[in-house]
Amino acid sequence: MADDNNSHMAWLKMGIKTLDTKGWRALKINDLCDHLGVTKGSFYHWFKSKRDFDFQVLAYWKLRFTQGFIEMAEKGKNSREKLSLLGKQCIDGAIEGNRLEFEINAWSFQDEEVKEYVTVVYQKRHQYLIKLLSDIYTDPMEVNKHSLILYSLVIGVDFFYRQLTRQELNLIFSDYLV
Repeated sequence: MADDNNSHMAWLKMGIKTLDTKGWRALKINDLCDHLGVTKGSFYHWFKSKRDFDFQVLAYWKLRFTQGFIEMAEKGKNSREKLSLLGKQCIDGAIEGNRLEFEINAWSFQDEEVKEYVTVVYQKRHQYLIKLLSDIYTDPMEVNKHSLILYSLVIGVDFFYRQLTRQELNLIFSDYLV
């Protein structure tokens, strides 16, 4: 079992899972080693330092939850379909009770380098929305308005006082779903 857990990907997945379930403060080498059932030497085999690990986890988050979402959305035939696929992925994440975005955002308020990294990711996501919306709306003000609304909705869902149902999320995003 330890051999399955002694891989670069196992460490990155554990980092994401820990962020999602316990928050950024729980990214402690000893605790992660215990959970994976490996030695501290294993950690240093894959990562130069704790800081290196942190930023590789953030890179993995970017790959899975930004680039991965974009790649899935790009399977749509047109921008409206792509936007709909993107929205459905966000709804699925909210239904699964994903705290990952909330925790990464909280981390970014405590660490300036993390904030810079996260800001670049958020800008990339926003630019993708603008690209899709530019194919749907001809007026640049409408594009800007809808990109701000959508991004605010995605963020706001994480801060709602209770977990929203799939029906409620579909209602919120209904103008953007096909």
